[in-house]
Amino acid sequence: MTLRSMSGHPTAETAQDLRDWLSRLDGCPPVSRTVLASCTRPTHGEEPGTWFYVEADAREGVARLRCLGCGDVRPVLDSAAHWSFPTAWSCFNCNQSIGEVAFGVHDDNGSASWVVMAVRCVDCGHLQGLADFVVAPTDTDALVASL
Repeated sequence: MTLRSMSGHPTAETAQDLRDWLSRLDGCPPVSRTVLASCTRPTHGEEPGTWFYVEADAREGVARLRCLGCGDVRPVLDSAAHWSFPTAWSCFNCNQSIGEVAFGVHDDNGSASWVVMAVRCVDCGHLQGLADFVVAPTDTDALVASL
């Protein structure tokens, strides 16, 4: 893992570093599984899209991703039902608005009850948590497949 600190904020070189950072978060339920967001629409062929524009509101617990490659918009979990029209994320370090997104899942014996969403700026590597979601206990594999 290649984590650095820039002006007191974590930065990383790869999406895998983002996943590692999520698995080491403190002060929250332990993250036992991580998954990178990807767009697998047929437009992408063999390589799924992994860069997104992100809208998220941590207070309201809503988020959605817009694939940079094909423009497909996907709400995270039940965000569409509670949409609050948050502003688009942009890196506060460099103002880039494109990021790689990963989810951390708290798993308790195959049942997930909490998800955290974070982004890595594709320009400067800044890491930022965006939102977290408390979910009714759900089969972890099914939840991960829906992200």
